[in-house]
This record gives sequence, structure tokens and C-alpha cells, in this order.
Amino acid sequence: MMHVVACLLDISFVVDYSGSIEDTNPPGVSNWQFIIEFMVKLVSSINIGQSATHVGAVSFGTQLKILYLV
Repeated sequence: MMHVVACLLDISFVVDYSGSIEDTNPPGVSNWQFIIEFMVKLVSSINIGQSATHVGAVSFGTQLKILYLV
């Protein structure tokens, strides 16, 4: 029998890691860095835990890469 843990919320980030997110940037501006900073700010403001909020992230570009598991 499977034990299910109740949680408040499941948050999953699906992040574009292809070159297109940087194509129109001025020199020195990184959309990837902006995305990471946004995720860090959001995640640091919530209670994460087994019976709290679960967070996961996956990036895609030419290949799928799992960054964090929920």
C-alpha cells in the first residue's frame, strides 16, 4: 500500500534553456540569470517540505534536463 503525504501546493517550473531566450538580449543581459533569480526569490518565500509545498523544475532546449524533483 502506498502512503500519500498531504501538501499545501505542488509547484513545477518548466524552463526554456534553449539559445532563443538570449537571442535578442543586449550585451551583458542574461535572461537565464533573470529566470534563476525569479525562481530563487519565489521558492525562498514559501515553506517547502514533505507536508508543506513541493517544488520541482525541469529545463528544456535541445535535451530535457531534470533540475529538481517534486
